[in-house]
Amino acid sequence: MFSRNPMLRLAIPFILGIAVAWLYTLPMLFLSSIFVVAALLLVIGFLRTPKMLFGVGATLMMFALGTIAMSVDRANDELQWSGEKGHFEALLLEVPRLGDKTVKVVAQAERIGRDSVPGMRRVGLVYLYFSNSVEAEQLQIGERVCFEGKLSPPCNNGNPAEFDVENYYAVKGITGSIYLPVGGWYSKGVVEPTCKMKFLLLRDKITSLFSSLGFAGDELSVLSALTVGEKRDLSKDIKELYASVGASHVLALSGLHVGIFYMIITLLFPFRTGRRITVFIREGVALLLLWCFVAVAGFTPSVLRAAILFTLLSVGRCLHKDNSSLNTLAFAAIVMLLYSPRYLFDVAFQLSFASVFSILLLAPHIQNLFNVEKHGTIYGYIVGILSISIAAQIGVLPFIWYYFGTFPLYFLLTNLLVVPGAFVIMVLALILLLPIPFFQPFVAWILQWIIYGMNSALRLISEIPGASFELPHIGLLGACLVGIALVIFCYGIIKKKIFLSVVSIVCTSIFVSATIYVKSKNHDRHYVLFFNSNKCPIAQLVESREESYVLSSRPSQDVELDYVAESFWRREGMAEPLWLCDDYVGDKLSIDNGLAQFYGRRMMILSDDCWKDNEYIQPVDCLFLCRGFLGSIKELFRVYPATCVVLDATLYAHSRRRIIRECRDMGVRYIDISETGAVKWLCDEPGFFVEYMRGK
Repeated sequence: MFSRNPMLRLAIPFILGIAVAWLYTLPMLFLSSIFVVAALLLVIGFLRTPKMLFGVGATLMMFALGTIAMSVDRANDELQWSGEKGHFEALLLEVPRLGDKTVKVVAQAERIGRDSVPGMRRVGLVYLYFSNSVEAEQLQIGERVCFEGKLSPPCNNGNPAEFDVENYYAVKGITGSIYLPVGGWYSKGVVEPTCKMKFLLLRDKITSLFSSLGFAGDELSVLSALTVGEKRDLSKDIKELYASVGASHVLALSGLHVGIFYMIITLLFPFRTGRRITVFIREGVALLLLWCFVAVAGFTPSVLRAAILFTLLSVGRCLHKDNSSLNTLAFAAIVMLLYSPRYLFDVAFQLSFASVFSILLLAPHIQNLFNVEKHGTIYGYIVGILSISIAAQIGVLPFIWYYFGTFPLYFLLTNLLVVPGAFVIMVLALILLLPIPFFQPFVAWILQWIIYGMNSALRLISEIPGASFELPHIGLLGACLVGIALVIFCYGIIKKKIFLSVVSIVCTSIFVSATIYVKSKNHDRHYVLFFNSNKCPIAQLVESREESYVLSSRPSQDVELDYVAESFWRREGMAEPLWLCDDYVGDKLSIDNGLAQFYGRRMMILSDDCWKDNEYIQPVDCLFLCRGFLGSIKELFRVYPATCVVLDATLYAHSRRRIIRECRDMGVRYIDISETGAVKWLCDEPGFFVEYMRGK
């Protein structure tokens, strides 16, 4: 495989170099030395024998190139915003997104005036969150706004299984964020939009056209995602629906959509002769429209990858050359990573390349298992879709397992439905863009029913028992081991060495079984998990995977749990906990006026000053102080002497500083959840033994 695909041999060390430089900061002198050694090996291998030195030099050269590219790209990350209040001017780079409470937009911010701090960041991409107002809703791409405040760098809350905001911001190049209240900013007008801004405005106009033709709700959001890559309006229910049945790739523009667009354009071209000039014109027009489509879609990694592949394919057609698909894929990866090494850590990039690589490698072998030649065209079409779906699922399995932890069981049935559905929707959407007043409403009516029918069919599939099942959490190392096992499995299929494939399946099964066993043993322990949420106190008392309780001061429907606790419950396969805001009496848990007793441990939850009326001394293991707590720690300990004080993230900053100061003066152990992140208190251990979810 490597001998016939030399670009693949270069891409692998290049990717490894980027990964190493992302994980470790390597001195530039060391990288330069590797580069020089690689150059010497290349020259020696080219002029003298053994020729193997040339291959070693090329491999080392690509590794060094990857590390250097990533190191240079990360050099900007070393500069941070000072964290001090200052004056800023920002250029809005995308169409603002209107949310329930804020208007969110990506902007290029620059610190202005004389308050810039030497050695600190002055310019960078940031997220601006404008408080909802008439002025904020009228913001547009290309507008310049001025504001005063503190730009906060990205920071994870430290909750288990939470979305990795820090890594997401780093991959996207976002350096910070700020909330701007009403009156906390003003506009300096709109600048002349750049070419990229014009394409984004065109995307907004296309979605507005869909809306004016009667599309709304889920039909509008699915149509916008399928055609122009506008996914910001997709509801949580639609995302979960498509994910549960294995159809998320349809909502994310990728090679499927680019291929459909490219095929439609080439088929609609009026001149079909074999003359070279005709081929040049046809392919030139197709590529021009294709890259316009990529620009409207926002230059996402999956669309870029597909566009580069089709561009190379088109060039090969013009030159009457038959390009190797794996060579082309590897070249596309190198080009994209040279432009932005951060793409390697983008989930869309990983899923896109893993699926296409697996399809190119495995789909023909899977298809050969079915005697397509002996059957009709429809049978061949169905076998083709099934082969591609199976190969793609094999390729993305380690990534799906690591990032999402679910596996859609009926993905074959889903793809038989959504692949032709996506083709029909894109064709009709292109027809819909034609300015034919009497024809547009009719096409829009058909499109609405097709999208509604596709969503309804997917809902029926999702309701089938076992439509998707949760996979045990395996971590990064586990995902790598699963990936290695899949490589061995694929090698066994390609080389027809069934023994290797069977061994890889057995090893993966043993690994999964061991993971489930270890997790089940951990769930036998009883603990209290304090989540880091500045919205409201959330403490989960876990008795087992099936039974647990959440103590809070607010009802569950008033709390946004998506990024706080729900992801942890899904990852651990836990049943929905019982949400408690008042007194409660159960077999293992009792709550009386804020005093919770759980497996022999006593925890006092304080969010007001009613404790001052208590005249009896009640020793407790833990004091859980939340927003609303009043009084001094010294007075509190006269009533509730405790082993440890836990400060919830909802406490106001001045209250937290005062409590910490008093705890230090008294020599009392304290844990500040806003600083440490989520903390697990193990009730089965002696004393007050805790585990920090993100280390300490």
